[in-house]
Amino acid sequence: MKINILVITTLLAIFQVSAANADMVEIKLVDTQDETRGWCVDLFAHLAGAMPIGGFQGHDCFLYMGGVQIDQGFDEASIAEGEFVLPHWDVCMTLQEPKHHSYVAAEPCNGEIAQQITMHDDGTITPDMAPDLCLTIGTISIPGGGRLAAVGARPPADNSTIPLIRRMTFDDCSVDAAIAVLQTWTLRKGEYTPEELTMPHRFQLAD
Repeated sequence: MKINILVITTLLAIFQVSAANADMVEIKLVDTQDETRGWCVDLFAHLAGAMPIGGFQGHDCFLYMGGVQIDQGFDEASIAEGEFVLPHWDVCMTLQEPKHHSYVAAEPCNGEIAQQITMHDDGTITPDMAPDLCLTIGTISIPGGGRLAAVGARPPADNSTIPLIRRMTFDDCSVDAAIAVLQTWTLRKGEYTPEELTMPHRFQLAD
């Protein structure tokens, strides 16, 4: 029987991607805020076109695309070891400065202390060198770029699936409920299910 090398190569590639995805998780905000897809830690730009030099931002989660995507897919095992790695780029979440409102950088993984970050049982994510700082998503959603809505552009009439972004920083950890919901995260993978909003959609059109 003649073997089609192209078919075998394609199937192998699919298998490798599926296997890699199986080990990747989204870092998702527990509270859905204004986004039924959820809010996730995301590498700046988009999918394979993402740019590590842009650091991390909040973005609507991509699980609805059929699985955890490469610009939001963190290595699950590494998180348990105190390192937040995006395997596709081999970059790690990095604390730029040990102070309130610090930029969340994406730097080549090298084991430096600024990349030693812990996810706690209560859902907070803190840098080991500054344990009083928590990974925090901003409160303002804006159109997030891509072909459906350029950054800063007016959202289209059908705005249910436009990309949305929020700023992301390491801020002082807070017990204030309004801030704590922006600092509480969970790991997610598997099947996508839309979630109930906990606040109005910023771009929801009036009936």
